[in-house]
Amino acid sequence: MRNRIEILSPGKNCRKSKKIVFKIREYLKQQKIEADIFIINDLKEMQKYKTWILPTVIINGKIVARGYKPADDKIIKNLIK
Repeated sequence: MRNRIEILSPGKNCRKSKKIVFKIREYLKQQKIEADIFIINDLKEMQKYKTWILPTVIINGKIVARGYKPADDKIIKNLIK
């Protein structure tokens, strides 16, 4: 099973969301871990998760950060190796 990382974002042009995605991609590349990254900005999809703080980082169905990029150890802890 591939890792799934979702970023709940207020919009496609949100600078904070873009920065989080960039940093997560760089970290995954360094660690040689494969994951699918999805940016979700559809209101109905976002309502499935009980958060209103954006951007929110969800790794494999678990919310790991709200409003900031999670620490590298928190990312690795939630990924399937």
